[in-house]
Amino acid sequence: MMRKMLAFLLAAMLPVLCACTGPDAGVQNNGSQPGQTDSSDGGDAGVQYDYPLKAGEPVEVYDMTFDQMVTVTVDPASTRDGDNESRSYIYFDNCVFNDGLTIVGDYHAVIALGAGCTFGDGSVVTCREATPGAARDVVLEDNIVKLFLACEGVAVETDAAVGVWSDGPDVALNGTTYSKEALTPDTDFLGVYALYEGGTLTVTKLGINEDDSVVYLD
Repeated sequence: MMRKMLAFLLAAMLPVLCACTGPDAGVQNNGSQPGQTDSSDGGDAGVQYDYPLKAGEPVEVYDMTFDQMVTVTVDPASTRDGDNESRSYIYFDNCVFNDGLTIVGDYHAVIALGAGCTFGDGSVVTCREATPGAARDVVLEDNIVKLFLACEGVAVETDAAVGVWSDGPDVALNGTTYSKEALTPDTDFLGVYALYEGGTLTVTKLGINEDDSVVYLD
């Protein structure tokens, strides 16, 4: 279902739309390992895992256990008005995130967590702007960063503009949980969008179907 979900988003033309046992077992389709930076500078010792996403070059990561923070950074070429070929994309499955996942980017990226991914206690997904103030100008029609959840128990924290999609698991965004089953049981996906209105971060909820139809939810 996750593959189907991703294929749908990557092909969609609607403006409003647009897994983890060994630390060395990761497989990525660009043939590279994540950048690893020693963080033993007087603070907590360890390795930071950095995945820079180049526009138009999909990355897939499987069977990794991350004991330190994982950072996904979206290439600036993934711009507000970019076409689908310039979308940045990364897919994790069967991965364990013990110290969280940070996403840095403004536009035109898909970060997907497959059903086999798990998060340690207190481990969250944090979304941040790449360009200071960019989130204040984002509207629903923009190709903003989208996070796909097929796994359970993911908490998302953001002060940036982001869309969180689910085909079943609850969406926990900034401390509030949104249930697809309760909000939109008859659509294929629940979309929860964090956007700024009048300087305040607000939430817009959508029911989204594979036929491109969209239902705005109260």
